[in-house]
Amino acid sequence: MRKSTLAVLAFALCALASFQSSAQKKQDELQNLSRWQLSDDGLKQRIEIRGRAEFTDDYKDIRDVTVGGYVKIEEERDQQSRRYEVRHDANGQLLRSYYVNGNSRTIDNDARAWIAKIVLQAVRQGGIDADKRVQTILRQQGVQGVLDEIDQIKGDYAKRVYFEALVKFGNLNTAALQSVLQKSAAQITSDYEQAQLLIGIAPILAGKDAAMGAFFVAVATIKSDYEHSRVLTTVLQKNPQSRELLLQVAMSTRAISSDYEKANVLKQVASMYLDDVALRGVFFQTIDSIKSDYEHRGVLSELVKNRNLGTEVLHRMLDSAAGIGSDYEKASFLLEVSQSYTNDSRLKDAFLKVVETIKSDYERGRVLSTLLKNKQIG
Repeated sequence: MRKSTLAVLAFALCALASFQSSAQKKQDELQNLSRWQLSDDGLKQRIEIRGRAEFTDDYKDIRDVTVGGYVKIEEERDQQSRRYEVRHDANGQLLRSYYVNGNSRTIDNDARAWIAKIVLQAVRQGGIDADKRVQTILRQQGVQGVLDEIDQIKGDYAKRVYFEALVKFGNLNTAALQSVLQKSAAQITSDYEQAQLLIGIAPILAGKDAAMGAFFVAVATIKSDYEHSRVLTTVLQKNPQSRELLLQVAMSTRAISSDYEKANVLKQVASMYLDDVALRGVFFQTIDSIKSDYEHRGVLSELVKNRNLGTEVLHRMLDSAAGIGSDYEKASFLLEVSQSYTNDSRLKDAFLKVVETIKSDYERGRVLSTLLKNKQIG
């Protein structure tokens, strides 16, 4: 076989592979279906995109759409409906259609003015193409331009998407991050959207201590105990455990109403609070705010897993255990930790005083008989 024939064959194979790759990409894009709609006091707006849409630089029209895909924008207002469709047919033609009350109309100046307004509004309010749009605004107007744009967005989802893009592409300094956090605290009402945003911001807090206060103000707006605890555990996992961060987390945890969620946070961070007197105080105050005896005991039991607990920590654990109302939970905890206390005469006396706070003769006897059996008391 001649070299020229081999070259032609190789070219053909490359062309076929390129065609197959392009066809697969188009099929993958056509699987994407995006919808956004607004209903507000007689006004209804909808946008539906099949495939990948490209917008003009000013986001006032559609430049292109995946072959076989479409963009459909509709509005109903004052008993009048308008619809604008852009389709890309198999022949590569971009087809634009405009309808008023279901009837086809020419795209005149009035239609173009409506299209420019509705496309920009749908993109903005639907959070569509947010990454690209935020980057454009950043280049033209900076961080403040993006924040001004967010002021015009109504929905929490779209606001969160724009905030995330700003954090991702804005290279924010401490002051700018504070502005983002203050605005999100004031404008996002959805607990889920707020939590998602703060979880995304958590990794960039390191080295920006001045923004820490604004971060926890935003956390305080979250009413859902589950979302609240999710943010706290994430911020601890993603940042060095500075003294300021641990204080903020402990105080924020105390505001969680659910004993389960509060205990869940405390169990995950228990070992971080043991080496600083002030931090220990805040930590045990937060433990003592748990009303559920079961969850209270669970956090103290988690502490026991730390080796070489100091005398001060062991005393604070006893003080906390004394506040457990359930005789069963208190007795169970004391049995669990008895070995740590009975080998030190000072701790042993304090331990036995807590045993005496058990009102149930059965539970108190259960503890004392076990201690006698194990020769921990004589």
